[in-house]
Amino acid sequence: MAQREPEEQTTFDQVLKLVENLTPEAQEQLVDQMKLQLLRRELGKAEGPLRCGEGIPAEEAFAQLEERYKRRKAGK
Repeated sequence: MAQREPEEQTTFDQVLKLVENLTPEAQEQLVDQMKLQLLRRELGKAEGPLRCGEGIPAEEAFAQLEERYKRRKAGK
């Protein structure tokens, strides 16, 4: 069953008021769900090029990550 389009666009301020009425636990769950949704969206963006063979080999990716880790560790 398709969702009906709201007759009126919900404003950002209205959403904030709704969130403020949530319990702290529910607010935390909402934040976690939003982070998860953003992560899934970013993974979805990355998946397309990988399926087309546009990614880099795993060995190269891990070497880059290791180098980045070493630079961060040395900077602290």
